[in-house]
Amino acid sequence: MIVRMGARWRIASLLTAVLVIVALPYVVNRSSADAALSTRDWVTHTAEIKAGVYRVDAILRGSEAAAYTLLAGAPADPQLEERLAANRKLVPGLIGDLRLMMSDNPQQLTRLGGLEAMANSRATLCERAMDRLRAGDREGAFKAMEDIRVLFPIRQTVIDLLAEESTLLEQRRAQALDSASDNRTVLLIASLAQIALLAIVVVVSERQIAIRLKAEVQASDAVNRSQLIVQAVREPIAMLDASLRTLLVNTAFAELYGFDRERDSKLPINEIGEGAWSDTSLLQRLSDVVARDRELWDYELTQRTVDGIDRFVVINARRIEESDNDAPAVLLTVSDITARALVEQKVSELNRQLEGKVEQISDVNRELEAFSYSVSHDLRAPLRHIAGFAGKLEAHLADRSDDRVRHYIDVITHSSRRMAQLIDDLLVFSRLGRGALRLQAVDMQSLVEEARALVETEVRDRQIEWRIAPLPIVVGDENMLRTVWQNLLGNAVKYTANREKAIVEVTLERSAAGDYEFAVRDNGAGFDMQYASKLFGVFQRLHRASEFPGNGIGLANVRRIIARHGGRTWAEGETDRGATFHFSLPASDSADAHTGDT
Repeated sequence: MIVRMGARWRIASLLTAVLVIVALPYVVNRSSADAALSTRDWVTHTAEIKAGVYRVDAILRGSEAAAYTLLAGAPADPQLEERLAANRKLVPGLIGDLRLMMSDNPQQLTRLGGLEAMANSRATLCERAMDRLRAGDREGAFKAMEDIRVLFPIRQTVIDLLAEESTLLEQRRAQALDSASDNRTVLLIASLAQIALLAIVVVVSERQIAIRLKAEVQASDAVNRSQLIVQAVREPIAMLDASLRTLLVNTAFAELYGFDRERDSKLPINEIGEGAWSDTSLLQRLSDVVARDRELWDYELTQRTVDGIDRFVVINARRIEESDNDAPAVLLTVSDITARALVEQKVSELNRQLEGKVEQISDVNRELEAFSYSVSHDLRAPLRHIAGFAGKLEAHLADRSDDRVRHYIDVITHSSRRMAQLIDDLLVFSRLGRGALRLQAVDMQSLVEEARALVETEVRDRQIEWRIAPLPIVVGDENMLRTVWQNLLGNAVKYTANREKAIVEVTLERSAAGDYEFAVRDNGAGFDMQYASKLFGVFQRLHRASEFPGNGIGLANVRRIIARHGGRTWAEGETDRGATFHFSLPASDSADAHTGDT
């Protein structure tokens, strides 16, 4: 396992090294290319912004020059009119494009806004000058054009816009140079890393070759040690080929069956040991081991060995594959169990003694049950006296008793009642162990419905979902089995009291032996499985009485009843996830017949 994990780590390390060697230069080159493309894009971006600013400046100046030309007395023509109207037609679109390109620079947008305002104002004054010129007021027109130059100078704004873009371009070029320098450094480091990784790969490969050679030597030594161990084992061992001829036997086999490893090489198994291996059934089973890959387990046989002793042996065999040619072979082991007979005799004697002890324990248990019944019965009278005198004392004191006295009397009364209930429960438990079973056909479906109706009368205000599977007819004591269902369904309803919607499920399965296995499952408080062994004990509880009322004897009654019917009880649960209580009952022919009739 460790070797395989080491191999996986080595392969993963080599793949990682190859990936780094191939990927690192690509990443560095890609980063350099991306930086160059980014720089080119920013240069183009700056050039477009400058061209746009220059074009806005040229259009404004061209429009105003056309206005001065007309003021100078030049005749109007379409070309001058077109130049004069260009500041209204072209400038807004150019400024809109510039605004989109400068959206990442708030300062430039501010300057562009100032340029746009001055351009609109200059266009307005230029139009006013043309209107005055058309009205014959040439002096007023010149005055308006002079106001354009004085009131709305745009040259400094244009210079600031162009200067800012030039500064940004220089910064981006510097960043590109720094990035290129960093990439060259990283590329150098990557090249050094490639050389180091290649060196590591070579060193690791050399080490792995050395480890592989060492492992082969160790494997060879292990094979030799295994052969020594096989020869040293006292249990006879033999390896046979597909024709049941000997390939290898150990010293114990050779000594037991008089096998000469030099003379008897490749000897058929049925010719070994003067007929010790001539059993036809055994030979057929060994052939099946080879042909059908069936294992032979604990085949008992009586053999007379070369020392003339009849031995009881157990033979085991299984097919294996030879490592050199993948041909099937049979590994055969022989266990001498002659001494086991004596041991079995002793075991039988011990079993008889144990049965006597069991009978004695049964007598003691019966005596204990009789004692517990007697004690419980005799305790009732004193408890009745305690409860009766506590009531008389309370009536005698009447209004003269204070709160403490009334509390003491309540504790005495409550405790005596609880003790009486415990005694009653103990008497029931004792009777369940002593009374004779009145066996008859019992309809489990009817008992479950009856128990369900009983518990529902006590919890009318709760929402309970019942899931009850079809149940069979069994042979048992009807009253006792009714007690089982009342306890299990009552517990399921009790321990789901904290659920908004309780779910109680009754299921049935058949075991491999054909027994009925009943289960009651709920979604209630559940329990911790480490305390499961305490569930069926007398007066054992896993929850506080303040949480869930009860005396802790119901499940003990269930276990005793089921045990008397020849079944078993067990439970599964998880804290706050619900619990499942199982019990099994043997299926009888008569019960199965009744079930079939229904």
